[in-house]
Amino acid sequence: MKALLASLACLALLALPAAATAAETTLIDIGALQSKQVYGVADLTPLAVSPSGKPAVVLLDLDAGEIVPPHATESGLRLLTVISGAMSWGDGDRVDETKETVYPPGSVLTVPAKLDHWLAARSEPVRIQLIVLDDETPVPGILEQIK
Repeated sequence: MKALLASLACLALLALPAAATAAETTLIDIGALQSKQVYGVADLTPLAVSPSGKPAVVLLDLDAGEIVPPHATESGLRLLTVISGAMSWGDGDRVDETKETVYPPGSVLTVPAKLDHWLAARSEPVRIQLIVLDDETPVPGILEQIK
C-alpha cells in the first residue's frame, strides 16, 4: 500500500507544471497590478492582503507637488519605507510645512494607529512601501525607540 501511495504521489508531481514543483524567486511586475487612487492624489497598489482581505503591504505613489491630507488609521502599527523621492512628513491634523520632516529614500518609519499625519511630495515623485502590522509587533530594538 505504501508503495502504491508513493507511486501515485510521484505521478501527481510529474503531472504538475515545473513552476508548481520548484520554488523560485519571482519578479513582480508592479505595472501589471491594479492600483486605486486614494485621498484624491495618491495611487495605492496592494502587494499583499490580510486574511480578512484588507491590504497588508502596499505601494503608495505620489506625484511631485501632491499632498496626502491629514488622516489617521483605526488599527495597526504601520512600517513605512521610503523607496524613492524625498518624502515630506508631518504629524497632526493640519498640514504645516514648518513642522515637516523630509525623509530620503531608505528611511524607515513607524506610524501608530490613530495618529493624525500627512505626507507630501514637494519637489519630486515619491514612492513608499507601507506594511500594516495588525497582529505583529516589531523587534525589541524598534519597540525601545518608539516608546
